[in-house]
Order: sequence, then structure tokens, then C-alpha cells
Amino acid sequence: MKKALLLLAAVAALVAAQAQPKHIEPYWHGLYGVAGYDFATNVNKTAFSDKATFHGFYAVGGWQIRKESGIGLGVEFMKDPTGAFTQLPVFVELRSHYLRSQLTPFSTVYVGYSIPLGSTSGGDNAVKINEGGAIWGVNVGARYAFNRNLSVDAYVGYMGMRLNKVGRWENGKLSIDRPLLLQNIKAGVSINYYIKH
Repeated sequence: MKKALLLLAAVAALVAAQAQPKHIEPYWHGLYGVAGYDFATNVNKTAFSDKATFHGFYAVGGWQIRKESGIGLGVEFMKDPTGAFTQLPVFVELRSHYLRSQLTPFSTVYVGYSIPLGSTSGGDNAVKINEGGAIWGVNVGARYAFNRNLSVDAYVGYMGMRLNKVGRWENGKLSIDRPLLLQNIKAGVSINYYIKH
């Protein structure tokens, strides 16, 4: 009876071991690339009640320093449907992963400078970024690895922008050119690719 129970326990343990998901962890030392899409909108009330929304497409290339963190250089095209706030931020990011598993929480912290692309909302009462400024932010989310090279992630975050000069026209004439602070919330998805060093 004891042998039968031991045999049954051994078979159950073997079946359970076979049923466990395979441990997949992306390469943790070497180059990485990220490409993604995010949507952002400002939540602060500005002096002119500006409502800016952005569809952003971005890419980051970096170096995974160790299992938990990497540093990268990125660029993002942020399209405002009105045309007034369309811009191109360039930034440095610090990316951190918190578990050595297939599904892990992650965060990014970044800082950079936003370059205006010269677009305007148009018309007699147009708005246009005349001089860019500093950007900063943080994202938190989850990463899911398909294999050692490829993973996807989803996140939410905050992005601050201080645009040094935003021009406003009234009846076709420039009436004011002053700084503007936009505090944005955002959500996005991306694809990550890791190259073993």
C-alpha cells in the first residue's frame, strides 16, 4: 500500500512538474529596442483652457545594464489632431523590471526636450508652439515575454511638458507668446526586442 501511494505521489509530482509553465525571461544583458503607441491628454486647467490630446508613436534603443534595469535614448512623434501642439520629444529613459519571470511589472522614468514641428491649429485664432521645452514623466505597467528576445507591454503614466513659447493669434495677429505647462495622463502598448550580448 505504501509503495502504491509513493508511486501515485511520484506520478502526480511528475504530471504537476510537466504542467508547470516554462520559465521565460528576456535576455538581461545587451541591447534592447522598444517601439510603441500611446494616447495622452492634458488634465490641468491652463490660462486659456487648452485641451491637448496626442497620438504618440515612439522608439527607444538602449542597453540592459543588469536583470532589473536598462538605460535608453528615445524619440516620439506626438500628433495633436488640432495641429497646435504637434511635437517631437527626444528623451533619456531608465527602464526597470521587478521580477525575473514571464510576466513582470515594470516602470520607466524619463526626461528630455520637446522640439516643435511648426504646425498650427490654423485660422484667425490660431495656436502654435514657437519654442519647445523640457519634458519629464513616469510610466508603470506589465511586460509579458513570448520568448527570450520578444515581449509586449501595456502601461499607464504621467508626462509633464513645459513649452517655452506658445503663440496665440487673435484676428490673424500674434497677441501673446508665453510659456505653457501641460500635465498629461497617458496609456500605451509597445513591443520590446532584446539582443543577447
